[in-house]
Amino acid sequence: MTTSAQDRPTALDLSREETWVVHAALLDAIERAVDADEEPTPAPSLLARVEAGDEDFDSAELDYLVDALRTYRKQAPVRDDHHISRVLEHIEAARA
Repeated sequence: MTTSAQDRPTALDLSREETWVVHAALLDAIERAVDADEEPTPAPSLLARVEAGDEDFDSAELDYLVDALRTYRKQAPVRDDHHISRVLEHIEAARA
């Protein structure tokens, strides 16, 4: 079960497919920032942590992930939509 992230980092306990869409959303955020000549922070550090299997995020990181996932969803393959929804549900539960 996902624990509350109100005061401390929380693990989202993502499936392999859910981790994949987080990875894809963060890569998309990095690419968009680079294309706009902006610094892609905090996406690279979050991406490295996701790739290392670290799924503990604080409240600000969860906010960033929600924004990245919602933006990615607009152009994501249809097969990713269900997994994006599930990750957003995990994040909502973590905030409860």
